[in-house]
Amino acid sequence: MQATQWLAFFQPHGLELGLAALASLVVSLVIVGTAHLHGRFSMDHPGAVQKAHEHPTPRIGGVGIYFGLLAAWLALPESDTADMLGIILLAGLPAWLFGLAEDVTKRVGVLPRLLATMCSGALACFISGVALSRVDVPFIDLALAYWPVAVLFTAFAVGGVANSINIIDGFHGLASGTSILALLAMTVLSVLTGDAPLAVVCLMAALAVTGFWLVNYPWGKLFMGDGGAYFTGFVLAWVAVLLPMRNPETSPWASLMVCAYPFIEVIYSMLRRRIERRSLGEPDSEHLHSLLASQVVRRHFTSLSHRLQNAAVAPFVWAKVAFMIALAITFRHHTDWLVAGMLLSAGIYHVSYRFLAKRHRSNQPADNAQILTDRN
Repeated sequence: MQATQWLAFFQPHGLELGLAALASLVVSLVIVGTAHLHGRFSMDHPGAVQKAHEHPTPRIGGVGIYFGLLAAWLALPESDTADMLGIILLAGLPAWLFGLAEDVTKRVGVLPRLLATMCSGALACFISGVALSRVDVPFIDLALAYWPVAVLFTAFAVGGVANSINIIDGFHGLASGTSILALLAMTVLSVLTGDAPLAVVCLMAALAVTGFWLVNYPWGKLFMGDGGAYFTGFVLAWVAVLLPMRNPETSPWASLMVCAYPFIEVIYSMLRRRIERRSLGEPDSEHLHSLLASQVVRRHFTSLSHRLQNAAVAPFVWAKVAFMIALAITFRHHTDWLVAGMLLSAGIYHVSYRFLAKRHRSNQPADNAQILTDRN
């Protein structure tokens, strides 16, 4: 497809696309600039096992992302694009609000937040009349032919992706950068199928997250928080549902492949904690990105400040995400190849994790000493 054809998809919505990024950026900057007024409620303090930052930082970046999309929607004329984005903003409210409540009160449990994201998925199904009715697996597709089953399956899938984005939100730019790449991949897939309204919505979402990302990366002046992670994850999950449902020639596994990294991280973490007989919801610092930080970045990028070491973790993950996205786009019509790609990606994750975990165990005394030095 030529550049002029790509431009034709987005040129009519240049104003709205710009508003998505600008409104998100401005709101994010305002949050940082007024932190002294709301910091009592909004700050994320260092010290917990899964925390990698050194200074109290506002964790309500999800406000900027949501208002970026809201500004774009308010500027849109009546259209399929406006309807699609309106459903996202309305159905995404439970995920966003429950996450934001946790950011402010620190008292909302994991289960209520999971149910809220699933509620957002179910709400999107009921409002739009769309649910994931096929995954190109025969016996599952038979069950998904029944609307209640399809809605429950979709709600579970949406909740899973939304929570997976929250799980990888551990270092500057990690979750937001991964989400931007995934949303841009969904934009490309939508363009390749000729679905202009969905392509515009995906690009708007990517730009809204980018507005926040510019404040977050690399210095970590603002965090996504649970509200931002859950809402962004919901948006990504819902457009991943819409793509194969609106465009039957595209395999549902292409959408899953785009979301492969956070999906694999969640499944692997659950299995790891089950084997170790630990609570599935217990936070820890043993995710792949945590091991990348301790065994790669902190050992080989010693000249960087702590904040830049924090930011240096994300590009390693983005490279993995880009590889999975390339598979999704290349084999978007071929479920069998996408399944093979998913298995290959899981295998690469496993080998990487085991290698870094082995190094971590052998270097643990030195790692602990380094942590104490950093904190002092």
